[in-house]
Amino acid sequence: MNTKNRLLMYNPNLAQSWMLFFTTILCILAAGGVIRIIIHVAGITTNEWVSLSSSALGFAAVALIVIRLGGGNDEAPVATTRLSPFIWLLLVPFIWSVSLAVTPLTMWIPMPDIIKQLFSFQNNLPTFLSMVVLAPVCEEWLCRGVILKGLLAHYPPRKAIIWSAVIFGVLHLNPWQGISAFFGGLAIGWIYWRTRSLGYCIFMHAAKNAMGFILIFFFPNISFDSTSIEPATGFHIYAAALFVCAITLAGINKIISSGTTSDIRIR
Repeated sequence: MNTKNRLLMYNPNLAQSWMLFFTTILCILAAGGVIRIIIHVAGITTNEWVSLSSSALGFAAVALIVIRLGGGNDEAPVATTRLSPFIWLLLVPFIWSVSLAVTPLTMWIPMPDIIKQLFSFQNNLPTFLSMVVLAPVCEEWLCRGVILKGLLAHYPPRKAIIWSAVIFGVLHLNPWQGISAFFGGLAIGWIYWRTRSLGYCIFMHAAKNAMGFILIFFFPNISFDSTSIEPATGFHIYAAALFVCAITLAGINKIISSGTTSDIRIR
């Protein structure tokens, strides 16, 4: 069995999924502490790569734990769906419209200045790699490839998808990102349940984060404060987002329903 397959062998239940969540947070914090000590001793003044390195090392540690926990699991075949390539074109507007449609839920919650400073980011290479590469790969592997996959083996799909989305939202460690992540997690979780494709999940997550990065990169002074949006304009924007979400969801569902399935045993 190769390493890639061993990373997907663990099937945690809900309690084990939460334990895996807390383990991930502790590993990332521990990795960040070690890295900060190293750069302090080395006399390095820049911290641009600390967050990226902390997440990478933290998830690497969690991956080793998951490999160990899933080592003795003889997994049943996984039904995968072969779909039209056209689905890739629908996944992007689908996840973008979901993100935009839930924006009012976070915009209308006042964000303290200290939180803004804590979770602010700069438009540089480490931020791009963290948001558009590392986070989609690592978080989707954990939240969909391990946690949701495991929950689907223990619970009905609705319960599994909702709980995996809750864990995904809490993983962001603040309600402003967490609310958006929760609804995004529902959308991505539904895609995973219907297709069992981790590739689609990573692609959607990367597209969602890339949209935020691009907006901040080209419009650094853009305001996401609800007071900066006229009520009528805002209503039209969110109504359009809901419409696009419904249309793309219907198209994706039709493509999935017309796809063919095959059993692939992970060995």
